[in-house]
Amino acid sequence: KKKLKNRMEPVRRAKGFLFDLDGVFYQSGKPLPGAIETLIYLRKNKIPFRFLTNTTIKNRSSLQEKLSGIGLVCAENEIISAGYVGIDFLRKKGSPSCRFFITDNLKQDYSEFEENLDHPEAIVIGDYDDWDFEKLNEAFQHVMNGAEIIALHKGKYYKVDSGLRLDAGGFVAALEFATGQKAHVVGKPNKAFFQCALNDLKLAPEEVVMLGDDLINDIKGAQDSSIPGILVKTGKFHVGMVESSDIEPDGFLDSISDLPDLLTL
Repeated sequence: KKKLKNRMEPVRRAKGFLFDLDGVFYQSGKPLPGAIETLIYLRKNKIPFRFLTNTTIKNRSSLQEKLSGIGLVCAENEIISAGYVGIDFLRKKGSPSCRFFITDNLKQDYSEFEENLDHPEAIVIGDYDDWDFEKLNEAFQHVMNGAEIIALHKGKYYKVDSGLRLDAGGFVAALEFATGQKAHVVGKPNKAFFQCALNDLKLAPEEVVMLGDDLINDIKGAQDSSIPGILVKTGKFHVGMVESSDIEPDGFLDSISDLPDLLTL
């Protein structure tokens, strides 16, 4: 008990929180048990938070609508998504011409960039269900012709109700392997992504805690930015996950529904 209490000390003294969304607050489009109540608790106690999500299926505005529609009521500025940060990343790169391997919904947010299907300066990869050999081969040829790989994230897999589902990172890794080029990864675990959230909250790393179900993107990403990382045992979490890794979370939470009790202890 005492050991657990000490390990959860960063959570109790936190002035703000960073949360992963998919697998922590919702799964397969439905809120997870206790997620809505946890949000209500945070609002009632004026505890600030940001959702840090690598989900790039929807743009921020559509994501906010979707979340509010399932009872996870939040403001658009409380969501920091890899898709949103990707725009800033491309601007800083000098707004190169792009070939997009992302959803049509997210693409709406990228309309300021020239789309070049033949000789792009960059290929942008996010959540995308239309991969086939031809498209992957086209992406490969663009990179061999000098295009940079911009990966909105490099997630390995995520959990849906029917089981695990391959994430965008598999396609990014295939292109890196075949071309010998390293992708620029924009979302978690990129330090700039976590810094964006800290700046937004106006809090220092030691004043916040990250809660997520992904050891690399959430826990190690946070820890690399000096933010304590708590692994939540929902979503893609499975027994043996930590044992088979060299990443040591700062603590564990069975579910996001346990957070209010922990904060009122």
